[in-house]
Amino acid sequence: MADSGTDKLPSKDWLHSWLGLIPLAGVAGIVVILIFAAQVRHGSRWEVLATGIGVAAAAAMAGGLVGFLFGIPRTVDSKGSTDQSGTQYQGNTNLEQISDWLTKILVGVGLVQLARAPNALKDLAHSLQAPLGNLSSSGTFGLTLAIAYAVLGFFFLYLWARVRFAGELKEADTLNQLLDQRDSAKSNALTLANQQLSPQNASPPTQDVLNSAVSDAPVATRLQIFGQAELVRNANWRDQKPVMERSIPVFRALTSADTEDKDYRSHGSLGWSLKDQAAPDWLQARAELTTAIVIRDNLKVDGWAMFELNRALCNIHLDPGFGTPAAPSEALVKLVNDDLEKASSDVYAAPVLTNNPDLVAWLASHPLQG
Repeated sequence: MADSGTDKLPSKDWLHSWLGLIPLAGVAGIVVILIFAAQVRHGSRWEVLATGIGVAAAAAMAGGLVGFLFGIPRTVDSKGSTDQSGTQYQGNTNLEQISDWLTKILVGVGLVQLARAPNALKDLAHSLQAPLGNLSSSGTFGLTLAIAYAVLGFFFLYLWARVRFAGELKEADTLNQLLDQRDSAKSNALTLANQQLSPQNASPPTQDVLNSAVSDAPVATRLQIFGQAELVRNANWRDQKPVMERSIPVFRALTSADTEDKDYRSHGSLGWSLKDQAAPDWLQARAELTTAIVIRDNLKVDGWAMFELNRALCNIHLDPGFGTPAAPSEALVKLVNDDLEKASSDVYAAPVLTNNPDLVAWLASHPLQG
């Protein structure tokens, strides 16, 4: 089978090779300057060396500037192609326009002044004669040095602009797009969370919309949303239950976004909210509190025994004989008392054991062994 035309095309590796070889050629040129300076009389060697390096640097900068102007990549619109990415890179194209203008000016002026180039080169060689030691070869050496480094500078920045600069522009554009998307997701999630938490908003977002927005938001934004929801829950769970209940969808969205099982606080707050709402959902509350406990223990986080205390309350209320003289099963007694045992050693949970009527009644009949 015959090779296709594209199989014979050279790879871009040769461009990267040239980018590495050109600086080496520049270093080799410095060695040549050192050799030339060694021919000059002893008192002028450093002066000649400094002049040669200065001429080389100036020529390289001038050539590099022209090479950069010629090598600046152009924005390529690919909307009509099979590539759906729109453009290869996007951004401010003023630099491209300036490059176009200056390139055309340089080419135009160069063509007009082409006839004067030989005299200009002779003048340059004459000007460099004395600074480079006033040897018979000083003018020629200086002219050669200027041309060689101008060419090296031109090709180095030209190739760099073609090979690297376009990639830098693409990366910058991608980063800007990601930042824009993150800022948009952050703003959207905060707006929807505030709509959900505000008692004055009669049209809160649906759970699916809220879940999607919170999931797309950065972690820092989720922490901010959690803080707002926890503030609403903690301030209203006793006396303003309808207001407190508005935090439940937010906690559901936060737990839905917790795909790595690290947000034990959102699971715990959701469990507390479900337990404390006007019509408590003891079963779901227990499930969320259990999840919070498992995540907390997996992360080896100390404290937060309020999770166990509230799970004990859920189990007490889920007892089929709750509120009747029927005795709970031994398994249930063990589950509840194990949780209350842990809560009794926690500075925040222990006072609740003597304040909550359900826990007081339970402990009266089933005291802790410790």
